Amino acid sequence: MSIENILKKIEEEAEAAAAEILRAAGTKAASIRGEGERSGAELREELESRVRAKASDEERRLGVGEELELRKTSLERKREILGEVYAEARKRIENLPPDEYLKLISAFILKSAISGKEEIVVPAAQRSMFSGAFVESLNRARGAGAAFSIAEAPGEF
Repeated sequence: MSIENILKKIEEEAEAAAAEILRAAGTKAASIRGEGERSGAELREELESRVRAKASDEERRLGVGEELELRKTSLERKREILGEVYAEARKRIENLPPDEYLKLISAFILKSAISGKEEIVVPAAQRSMFSGAFVESLNRARGAGAAFSIAEAPGEF
């Protein structure tokens, strides 16, 4: 074989080897690109999922906050209404004639009494209303064994 043929053969083999290297590099580059695209898509999907979850959590948190604020407002309004009702009830009770007032207090005491031997605390300003006759009527109404009494120290209410 002549040198020219040898050189030509070397050149052909070199070109074939270079073509093979380029083809392998192209295949490897395509594989790396595909892997990058897949990784990028997975990362994008994971990030979008996290964002959706965080948005959902934030929405739920805001909803709970609004619900708590509504409950708080509702409770405040209920307290106002109860305050008004109690003030009106107190006003009506205070304006009752003395005999009706004593009947009402007597009913409360009899309903709330446990042993029938309770000591009744009365305000100093009303002490004269709760005489011995009042206590005797409570004891008669309660029945045998009743021994209600008026406390020596007045109540501060």
